[in-house]
Amino acid sequence: MSVHLLQTATSVLLKDPTASLGDVARAAGVGRTTLHKRFPTRTDLVRAVANDALDLIDSVSCQVDFGSDDAIEDLMTRLVALGPRVEFLLRFPGLERDEELRTRIEEMDRPVLDLITRLQGTKLRRDLPAWWILHTLYAGLFNAWEAINYGRLAPLDAPRFVLTTVFEGVASAGATDRT
Repeated sequence: MSVHLLQTATSVLLKDPTASLGDVARAAGVGRTTLHKRFPTRTDLVRAVANDALDLIDSVSCQVDFGSDDAIEDLMTRLVALGPRVEFLLRFPGLERDEELRTRIEEMDRPVLDLITRLQGTKLRRDLPAWWILHTLYAGLFNAWEAINYGRLAPLDAPRFVLTTVFEGVASAGATDRT
């Protein structure tokens, strides 16, 4: 029940960030008392959903060879597949104010930032800060998940869209370099 409950809570809270525990319980098909036993407060539930997303990212990151030059491609493909369970981290308001979650996110970002720094000057631009490229990747993931959700983008095409945008930008092939 726990995985189902967290998946349902993710969906409910993404659709309505102000949703109550009662709203989540109804959507999950459990009694409010049952939900309250597991998550005494709404904050506890939100923290559990965020930690579940971070656990998923950790499990995927462990499968990526960050020493490989293709690690970004592998990571993006794996993260796109996680969809809304991870999208929650990017969309849900206020998570950055939770010190424990912020620390976990910073730890999760560290190997990706190191990879970006290593690839700057070869696959990635050297004239942009690594944190900017990281946030551009995350924005691309967010856009991909949203487009998948709206039926505009096939999940298998999403990593290519994100990576093409990051590696090549959106300027036309004949456009002059303005940077």
